[in-house]
Formats: sequence, structure tokens, C-alpha cells
Amino acid sequence: MKENTYYFFGPISLVRLVATTAGVATAMAFSMPFDTVRTRLHTMRPLPNGAMPYKDTLDCFGKILKYECAWEKYNNFGSFYSGGQAYFARLWVIAYGS
Repeated sequence: MKENTYYFFGPISLVRLVATTAGVATAMAFSMPFDTVRTRLHTMRPLPNGAMPYKDTLDCFGKILKYECAWEKYNNFGSFYSGGQAYFARLWVIAYGS
């Protein structure tokens, strides 16, 4: 990203800032759905009947798509990106600091 930013904007002082922001936005777009599924699997509790809500990773992904990304509710893939602001800020600080 830094190389592309330098190519498009030239030698400006904000190249590192713009490149970090673009890189973190790309990383967040591709990794956040998997992080959401992982977090739900790690924090799930038994239902009142004693069964677990998700069987495996694909079941969790499918249930999120079926019940939370339903077209009837006028919702899209936003449920995979809930908490995205904190995720973006954390990744941005780590990427800019390194």
C-alpha cells in the first residue's frame, strides 16, 4: 500500500498515514468475518435445553448468514462487521506503530 500511495500521490509527508489506513481497511474487510465467527465460537454458552448454539465453524457462518443477514430484515453483511470501529482502531495502531 505504501508503494502504491507513493506512486499516486508522490513524495508527500502523509504517505505513511494514507497507506496505513488503506491497508488496515483492506485487512479489516477480509479478516473481520472470520474473527466474528471465531469470537462467537469461543464465547458461546449452552442454550436452555443444554445444546450448544453452533456445531462447528461452517454452522456458525451459515446461521449468521441465515438469521442475521436476511433480506427480509433489510440487512446485509453488516452483522459480520459489528464492532468494526474498535477492530479498525486496534489494527491501525499496531500497523502504524510497526
